[in-house]
Amino acid sequence: MLKYNSLIPKIPKERLKQAFSPYKKFIGEINIGSYKNILSNKLGSYTDFLAKFKSKSEKPAKKMEKISEEELKLYDKYKKVTGEIKINSLSKKFGNHEILNNINLSIPKGKIIGLVGVSGSGKTTLLKLIVGFYKPSKGNIIFNGKDTLKYNKEIRRSFGFGAQENCFYDKLNVEENIRYFGKLYGLTNDYIQYKIEDILNLVELNEARKTLANELSTGMRRRLDIACALIHDPSVLILDEPTEDLDPHLRKGMLHLIRKINKEGKTVIMTSHLLGEIEGICDTVGIIFEGKLIKLGSPEELKKQYSNDFEIHLETQSKNYKSLLKGLKYNKMSSNEKKAVLYVSNGEKTVKEIIGRVNRKKDKVVNLKLSRPSLSEAFEAFTKNVKHK
Repeated sequence: MLKYNSLIPKIPKERLKQAFSPYKKFIGEINIGSYKNILSNKLGSYTDFLAKFKSKSEKPAKKMEKISEEELKLYDKYKKVTGEIKINSLSKKFGNHEILNNINLSIPKGKIIGLVGVSGSGKTTLLKLIVGFYKPSKGNIIFNGKDTLKYNKEIRRSFGFGAQENCFYDKLNVEENIRYFGKLYGLTNDYIQYKIEDILNLVELNEARKTLANELSTGMRRRLDIACALIHDPSVLILDEPTEDLDPHLRKGMLHLIRKINKEGKTVIMTSHLLGEIEGICDTVGIIFEGKLIKLGSPEELKKQYSNDFEIHLETQSKNYKSLLKGLKYNKMSSNEKKAVLYVSNGEKTVKEIIGRVNRKKDKVVNLKLSRPSLSEAFEAFTKNVKHK
């Protein structure tokens, strides 16, 4: 408990309490009045005192090589749940407005699942239902055989949640934020000290550990959010638009971090509207449209559902595609003044035939690419079909 000594007349009591509040963890039961001589004689202001006090109080953090058996036993009391997540006939309404309608979804342990959809489709609401922030209007969520509503406290400890908005405190530095979130999860100081070095190294914020959160770059702030969500060692990490507002280089780094976290055995559930990212990182993709889960499968499975065809993008010097491709077997073709795009069942065979035709006509290939349809094309087709029904 902080105490105030009236022998320090130059400093208002409330201002002194306010100034000391971020440093309770350093000063504990210290009577502030005992520092009256320092405050009145040596320093011109309480701000100067705080700066001096903090510099003396902060000691270089040391990685604990071992943690006591008592500490581990305490931690084992709320050991994390792990396993498959099953979402059964889940619906959510706010008043008369239905956000989610009859969602059925299984999320295997240790996988990365991506939820994609346009803004307002219900992705964030689904994440908040999974983590327990909202209660479903209908249906339930089963985690490792347990209903998340009935075992809410136990199961919440198994989830880490990185929201789209920053959840940390701007006036605390990186390390202070992580420690604060550890305390919110009921971790002891020794256990936080045991974990914090690994967390800082994982998110590559070790060198910025004493930097105030409001001084961090956008990418570093996003990594701090993830660090705060990982301090209690959850088995499931939920990320809402983790690459939002990041430039291509930072997005690449964020996806690399997500892969590292997944390799540690954690299930990752993430949302995004960037289909290219989802295609490259996720084991399973769920497409949500107007509150309904309209498609679910691996990126390859979804692309095959859209089309079994290969795409051939062809650009030649002559650009005389009508003559060049006459009599060629294809399922669909589109062309313009620059290039032709063909959809064919046998990609390699068709490419060889096109090259032969180009050579015989003494033409030249400017660009030739063989690929499957992208996940973005599949997404557009699936949502378009739902609109037309």
